[in-house]
Amino acid sequence: MIRGVVSAGWEAIVRIRVRGPTGVELLIDTLMDSGFTASLTLPHATVAALSLVRRSGGSAVLADGSVRHFNVYAAEVEWDGAWRPVLVWAVGDEALFGMRLLAGHQLRIEVVAGGIVEVTPLL
Repeated sequence: MIRGVVSAGWEAIVRIRVRGPTGVELLIDTLMDSGFTASLTLPHATVAALSLVRRSGGSAVLADGSVRHFNVYAAEVEWDGAWRPVLVWAVGDEALFGMRLLAGHQLRIEVVAGGIVEVTPLL
């Protein structure tokens, strides 16, 4: 089980360990974004700190209607006690985890400040 907390600003936050190709690991507080269908976004500074290798790029329309251009990088996240390969979008200033990372899991959120966020496997 992966656990997190609801912030005073009503954000579901989960701390995720991310590893780059050189073995550098960082613990990153990520926000749950159910409107984000991919796995993970990280700020450019975090991508650089992990020495991630660019795989591709593209553009996306964000929730506010703005269009952002981004690069996609390969990384690994520690998820359910095992390392899992993911594609990371370098977009914006926040770290977000999305629906693809939650595939095959149940997300439970106690929506009160300080509430529990739990991610558990369905199988």
